[in-house]
Amino acid sequence: MKSRIEELLDKYWEGETSLTEEKELKLLLQESEGFESEKSFFLGISKIRSEKTNKIIEPTPKAWEYASWMKMAAALLLLLVSGWAVYDNHKKQAEKEAFEQVMQAFNLIQTNMEKGTQSLQHMEEFKHLGVTEEMFNLQELNK
Repeated sequence: MKSRIEELLDKYWEGETSLTEEKELKLLLQESEGFESEKSFFLGISKIRSEKTNKIIEPTPKAWEYASWMKMAAALLLLLVSGWAVYDNHKKQAEKEAFEQVMQAFNLIQTNMEKGTQSLQHMEEFKHLGVTEEMFNLQELNK
């Protein structure tokens, strides 16, 4: 029996045992004396298996709903922030275009004002024509 346990242990540590051989090894270890470290090893494995199956907690529907709402809230927040950024960018672009149009209008006004003042400078040459009216007081006769 001791040789069979050693043979099964060697196969077990090499990873070559089948499920039936592992069950046989566990039974032989329980019935025989010695091999205390191997017994405690298999006992620890069985305790871990029993603890894992008992401690598995399945999520409740409320927890899932809360996580779902959080995901939707995060997506909505992301959508709102990106929409605000696009709106702000569009607004700044419109302000820039309006500023450029106003500057073009001021430039056009300035150009036309220069043309008008240049033509008025030519009228300065005819200023002496009004002197005759002053000399003869023609304004009083017209009244």
